[in-house]
Amino acid sequence: MRKLATVRTVDTIRPIPGADAIECAVVEGWTVVIKKGEFAVGDRGLFFEIDAFLPLDDPRFAFLEKSAITWNERRGMRLRTMKLRGQISQGLILPLSQFAEIDALALADPALRQRDWAALFGVEKWEPVIPACLSGEVEGAFPSFIAKTDQERIQNLPEVLAADGGHAFEVTVKLDGSSMTVFHNAGALGVCGRNWQLRETAGNSLWRVARQDRLLEALATLGRNVALQGEIIGEGIQGNPEKLRGQAFHVFDVFDIDRSRYCGMEERSALLDLLRELGATVRTVPLLEVTTLDRFGGSMAEVLAFAEGPSLNPACAREGLVFKRLDGGLSFKAISNSYLLKHSDR
Repeated sequence: MRKLATVRTVDTIRPIPGADAIECAVVEGWTVVIKKGEFAVGDRGLFFEIDAFLPLDDPRFAFLEKSAITWNERRGMRLRTMKLRGQISQGLILPLSQFAEIDALALADPALRQRDWAALFGVEKWEPVIPACLSGEVEGAFPSFIAKTDQERIQNLPEVLAADGGHAFEVTVKLDGSSMTVFHNAGALGVCGRNWQLRETAGNSLWRVARQDRLLEALATLGRNVALQGEIIGEGIQGNPEKLRGQAFHVFDVFDIDRSRYCGMEERSALLDLLRELGATVRTVPLLEVTTLDRFGGSMAEVLAFAEGPSLNPACAREGLVFKRLDGGLSFKAISNSYLLKHSDR
């Protein structure tokens, strides 16, 4: 699960040219604009990640009033990627002295330092409104036997760059759409959005595309307990950044339900080929290349620069990249900063 409010350390502070009141801090992989003199290198603070929704009824967040919005019937501020004096800033870090609820003794325990403190301060993850064509009628909760699709951002995994180990990763383009899962398990078939299993109705785009591509029939014939997970993109979804006609499902992972793990690259490709032989139309997210992380020399900036570039539609900028180790054991995403700045309404 994504952690929205964590105790983190300021690793580096550098000046911002032409700025008198602010400076730039590197906070364990994230670059954040801070008040000049508020932190020193080595200080710890409470860091709020982008897409955290901060409630303005908490006086500690009152200084954000100018950026207030109403979401889920609450008044608050959504943290997003922004540029201040030409410097990209992602997130917010505030001094621990402002949060007496966090016991100093607890911070001595490494396990508690990894805790997400969001619920304690009423912080929620901001989510865009789901279009009616994707929300549909709920059949039930998202199946507990399938892992949810929620890649960690590379900024939260600096240790991965520091300890590469020479492992090969497949690098795929991250498409900006809505999460979709199609599964077969013990004879049952189902279609899910990000958080719910959905009932088949005439107006639901996820079911319509699953039927159109004959995914359910092919999975039933195959008989294996697996889930196809991917992104549905196109008209009416996230503003259709790919400028596509219609809607289409692009697979990025296959989850083996019986073994409770993701398939590696070769196994996934073989299984998708079998589904095609059984009559299914199976599209996948674009594969950019297979590479090792040592090409980035441990540099977070190099990874984020690599995330920039064209998408499925080469005339459109991509949202970013997803890195998956070939055995399926580790994955993460690198989101394009320019894309985040352009689409800051999402």
